[in-house]
Amino acid sequence: MAGQAGMLVELNSGDILFSKNADERRPIASLVKIMTTVVALEHKNIDSKVFITLDAAHVGENSMGISSGETYTLEELLYGMILHSGNDAAYAIAEVVAGDSDRFVDWMNFKAEELGLQNTYFADPSGLDDGSYSTSADLVKLTRYAMKNPEFRKIVGTVEKEIFSTDEHKYIYLYNQTNLLTTYPGVAGVKTGFTEEAGLSLVTYAANGGKEVVGVVLNSIDRKGDMILMLDHGFETLGINVGHGLL
Repeated sequence: MAGQAGMLVELNSGDILFSKNADERRPIASLVKIMTTVVALEHKNIDSKVFITLDAAHVGENSMGISSGETYTLEELLYGMILHSGNDAAYAIAEVVAGDSDRFVDWMNFKAEELGLQNTYFADPSGLDDGSYSTSADLVKLTRYAMKNPEFRKIVGTVEKEIFSTDEHKYIYLYNQTNLLTTYPGVAGVKTGFTEEAGLSLVTYAANGGKEVVGVVLNSIDRKGDMILMLDHGFETLGINVGHGLL
């Protein structure tokens, strides 16, 4: 694989199907948003209303497209954060869940400690700050935990989402940027990540032949190709032949 680090495991057992530099700490860019989603879902009702502040609306880089003064539900913002990798949504979520983004980041790190993610640190809710780091092994562990939550599964596995306009906010169309979600058989989420420092990264969940796997690729020049190779190898190891014409 071209990626600097990676890992693939069977979801339920945790059996390792592939590993490369899996305990090597690396910046993780928007893969941070996996933990942001976990913390938000565990601390706030998804129907909660979220008023968008000027600070959240103007975070920059990848954006859901929300504007200050609008109000959305937490669920709508979670879709915007995962499908569009919206940094604006990530900060709006942090503000409403914890009161401010700094406290929310503390909660993210508390959760990492609770889950035994010994080589993981979160510096912000969005992944814009390259001070956040993790390992392939820790990200696999985090994702295995997150996939136990039905709301998390539903959001990360959604291909497209329409947020219809109301008197509180505009119409927004969201399309999931996760590589392989509509091409590799059985893929149903989870998240892409990219900064110059982190490189191209990807966490993927897939299910075929009654087997579920979670894979991580970090700092690759071809995260899609790397993940295809890992998934093919993993399912073959599990005795499942996945037919596709992607390579």
